[in-house]
Amino acid sequence: MQEKRLLFTARIPVRWGDMDSRQHVNNTTYIQYMEEARVLWFRQLGLDFSEIGPLVLQNMHTYLKAVVHPATVVVELYGGAIGRSSLVVEHRLTTLEDPDTLYGEGFCKLVWVDHQNGGSVAIPDSVRALLA
Repeated sequence: MQEKRLLFTARIPVRWGDMDSRQHVNNTTYIQYMEEARVLWFRQLGLDFSEIGPLVLQNMHTYLKAVVHPATVVVELYGGAIGRSSLVVEHRLTTLEDPDTLYGEGFCKLVWVDHQNGGSVAIPDSVRALLA
């Protein structure tokens, strides 16, 4: 991943139930960790998405090493490309216990929509300013 601006860091405990029959975190749970990190970031920014806000257009995650319980995943969010109505949030996943090992990386492309009519809208200037 190129050098990007760090937007937010989340620490999320791995629950016993996050693991699958192979005794490592289930692949779908990683996407939930990324979602949780984005929600925490948006909440920290104090953004109100009641009328317009982001919807997930695309998720991509590369699994580099399995996370096992007990652990605390550390999700770092980085600013990616910003379009008229879309935003890419890149992520890196490590653990608190092993911060020098990259367990996964990827991105989520979000598109801003008007929840009333379902159409895309321009990213608000207030949000754009937070990412500049």
